[in-house]
Amino acid sequence: MPKEFRRIGILLVNVVLLMGLVGLLAAYLAVVVDLPSRVYTVAQREYLSYNYGRSITQAAPTLAIVETKDQVEATILAARESRVRATLDARYEEREGVSVTVYDLEFCSEYIVAYPGSNVTATVTLFFPFPSNLETLHEVSFLVDGEEPPEAQYTLQGIGWQTEMEAGKEHRIAISYQADGANSFSYGVAQGQRSDVLDVTVTVLGLEGSEVSRTSLPTTGRDVVDRGETFTWDYAGLIANRDIRLTLPSRLSFAQRVAHLQGDFSRMAVFAPFLVGLFLASLAGLLRLGGVSLRLESYLLMGCVLALFYPLLTFLSGVIDLVPAASLAFLIVSGLVLLFLGLMGGWRQTWWRGGLLLVIFLGIFSLGMLTPWRGLLFTGGALLLLGTFMIAYARQPKVTEPEPVSPEAPEPEPMTETSPPEEVPEPISRHCPHCGRGLAEDHQFCRGCGREISYFRTCAQCGHEQYVSPDLEAAHCVHCGSLLR
Repeated sequence: MPKEFRRIGILLVNVVLLMGLVGLLAAYLAVVVDLPSRVYTVAQREYLSYNYGRSITQAAPTLAIVETKDQVEATILAARESRVRATLDARYEEREGVSVTVYDLEFCSEYIVAYPGSNVTATVTLFFPFPSNLETLHEVSFLVDGEEPPEAQYTLQGIGWQTEMEAGKEHRIAISYQADGANSFSYGVAQGQRSDVLDVTVTVLGLEGSEVSRTSLPTTGRDVVDRGETFTWDYAGLIANRDIRLTLPSRLSFAQRVAHLQGDFSRMAVFAPFLVGLFLASLAGLLRLGGVSLRLESYLLMGCVLALFYPLLTFLSGVIDLVPAASLAFLIVSGLVLLFLGLMGGWRQTWWRGGLLLVIFLGIFSLGMLTPWRGLLFTGGALLLLGTFMIAYARQPKVTEPEPVSPEAPEPEPMTETSPPEEVPEPISRHCPHCGRGLAEDHQFCRGCGREISYFRTCAQCGHEQYVSPDLEAAHCVHCGSLLR
């Protein structure tokens, strides 16, 4: 009965450990599928959503030629020259436990526009659109050739102005305003149309580390100034297909760090069950090749530790940067697994097998999902895994097979009461010098030829015994050369 109870207890332990392992992996997947809803409060989500929509995107002005009162030509003309100065006085603003980068924008621009048509004069309509997400603007100014035209129309959507323009005549348009924004700033360049001059300078004050987006028109200059940085786009004869986009630096809180990596962690959570299961199967195979056998509950315990690697990495990345967080999580989990393996199976047989598998499955496969070189790392990890198995197989103990028994050697027959006892041969120490038959110590005559054999002498120096013919008066030892007496 005690053995039966023990078996039932071990079975229950294995079931509990297996359910815990599956539960850990499933819970992690459920959490990272929608991290923002898990880590943000309602107030934080509302504040971030409000500021996300405050990113300012300013478009360039457009010109439309009016042929008649009821018809507008489809072609939109771009300004010949555009000179834009945008100054962003930036700072970090914290509220509800999250941080947002906000700025005060001072926008000043100057455009040279002209009517290139064939008619002597034409009615031209200019429209300068304000960013649609601005709640308020102040210090708004619109000047044409240094004066504010009385027929200009101001709305929250933009500035409209219509005038009669002579062919080839230029007007210098100056527009400026001030507003509040957050996170990033963009300036929309006229797409697909040639501009003689494009001169845009964006200055960020108060913060350093702003970045030009990959989808932005490339900069022609970048300088560090007092309290900030300047970014310059200076082109001549430009036909652009990109806008100017600048992202301001950010200071993320714990929740923002975690939510920022949601895509990477979601991908990792999907593959985590396969990686943990494959690690345990590979470890069991390598230990078996090394002659080490562990019980099922040992593997399930290690599986639970491996499953905790992923949430540990996720929440550590909210406290410190991703690289230190990944290194710390790897060291903690690997140390626990290797310590357990050493205590259960011996350090000599387990440390290099377990260490290589931890590097492959936690380092290369798991952390490789957070890098853009996932395909290369997966291929290299698979090759390293196969190489590990090849080394373990080549180093396994060699089993020597027993030599086969010759079938020609018959087994001795068992002794019976009627069987005569076998004769024990007498010990042989010398041989007859005439016929060569073996002689015992007590023999005086050869039993083969019958001749007398009493003429054996022993050397007094070395003890060698030899036959000496009676015809020899003096004889010497054949072994040491001494005279036999």
